[in-house]
Amino acid sequence: MTSVDDRKGKKYAVTKVTPSSPRPTSIPAEATVTFSLSEWNGEHAPKPGQLVHLEDVEKFAKGWRARLAKPVRA
Repeated sequence: MTSVDDRKGKKYAVTKVTPSSPRPTSIPAEATVTFSLSEWNGEHAPKPGQLVHLEDVEKFAKGWRARLAKPVRA
């Protein structure tokens, strides 16, 4: 996760796909994916640098968006 943005009163997190990330081939390596913090499924707010697991990623006119995000756990 790279940052949290506040747009029109809604908070979004911005993530960047890494080349080694498991992903569908339709999502390019190094793509930026956003998710709403209301869709975050973790005990604490996400932090910059944290690895996150994204689900239900879709392409929109303004970019890629995940419908669900949760922390990567060991």
